[in-house]
Amino acid sequence: QVEWCSPLPYRCGMAIRSIRVARAYRELCRAAAETFAADRLAQRALRMQTATALRQNGLQMKEDDMVNDLRSGTDFVRYEIVQASYQPESDRYKAHLRQDLIQRGTIDLQPPPDPVTGKVPEI
Repeated sequence: QVEWCSPLPYRCGMAIRSIRVARAYRELCRAAAETFAADRLAQRALRMQTATALRQNGLQMKEDDMVNDLRSGTDFVRYEIVQASYQPESDRYKAHLRQDLIQRGTIDLQPPPDPVTGKVPEI
């Protein structure tokens, strides 16, 4: 049995006591570390929000549902997100493509939405 909980007692609604869920969560964290390699804040936010959601919904969800949701999230993070960085000198974004994404086939890069309007510019 694994007790999976924040070391800070006020942040822990309930502990997840499932090795399967802990392993699936660890895989999500690994996928986040690969995808958001240079963006530690994005990694931390994903881990914390996922852990909080699991703790809050742990009593209502079956173990299989938690594992399946975590695996689905892992696949999404690993295969559907491309990290990009803003290049101020050119006023553009640079996509950081990993080899595993390239090997999967077509990558459809959409421009990011305008931070002010939220609209995606036309290509």
